[in-house]
Amino acid sequence: MAGTSFSARPLSWQTGSEITGLDLSRAYEIAQADIDALWQLLGERGILLFRDQPLDNDQHLAFTRRLGPLAKTGLLGKHAPPGYPDLFQVTNIRSGGVRSETENAAQQWHSDQAFLAVPARASLLRCVHAPALGGDTMFANMYQAHDALSPGLRDMLAGLRAFNTLFSTRTLARRRRRPFGSIEEGELERQGGTWHPVLRRHEDSGRMALFVNEQMTDRFEGWTVEDSAPLLDHLFALATRPAHQYRHRWRPGDLIMWDNRCTQHFAPLDYDFANLDAPENRRLMLRSTLA
Repeated sequence: MAGTSFSARPLSWQTGSEITGLDLSRAYEIAQADIDALWQLLGERGILLFRDQPLDNDQHLAFTRRLGPLAKTGLLGKHAPPGYPDLFQVTNIRSGGVRSETENAAQQWHSDQAFLAVPARASLLRCVHAPALGGDTMFANMYQAHDALSPGLRDMLAGLRAFNTLFSTRTLARRRRRPFGSIEEGELERQGGTWHPVLRRHEDSGRMALFVNEQMTDRFEGWTVEDSAPLLDHLFALATRPAHQYRHRWRPGDLIMWDNRCTQHFAPLDYDFANLDAPENRRLMLRSTLA
């Protein structure tokens, strides 16, 4: 990256770059030119990996704020570590003998906050503890998904919007099989949902991306859930083809920043989930979100 203080190397063919040369614990010493270049690279590559960054919660939030304003939803504080309402804690570690509601989070492909009228721009996930084997996160490139559409299908989708909600038909059905936390009374009405174009232009890169996801996209505008399902199933499968994916093996001290406008992510249960209390299976991740 010419003219910057950091170097970048590809993580895979079209998705992801590893960044070296920046100390994220000294966020306010990072030059604005570097911040601008990180945003440019993120828009091109979808995810940025920062290795060996043993940040505490304050340093994590300081770097996030250096990048822009934090996102706000009614869902963040419920799973925040004490004293840090702007961090979302994903863990399988018991607290007071009680299992964590986020131990099996991200079990459907999604982009964060797609159920909001203005979704999250980016998310930053930091690894504190990772299982000895597994505990990976998978990312899918929505530029590639868009480009893989046949011309006729792309033309048809260009005029469509889809309804995105935290409580989509698929998600509610899945949670009946594998509960994820508790849905408070009135939460469905408060979170509601919103319509987004199925194909959207990325504000920074100018590239077109597919913008539907398994967790939150419920139906097309003017279509029933039943009529929408076959085409949505096709798009979900196309979006997450192996050729469009990058799979990250976490190490403590890793921080990944991903762009919700051109990627989706998913966390497979690829470790000994039946033996969560074993030290080698502990998983603790902390996420901040940019508006």
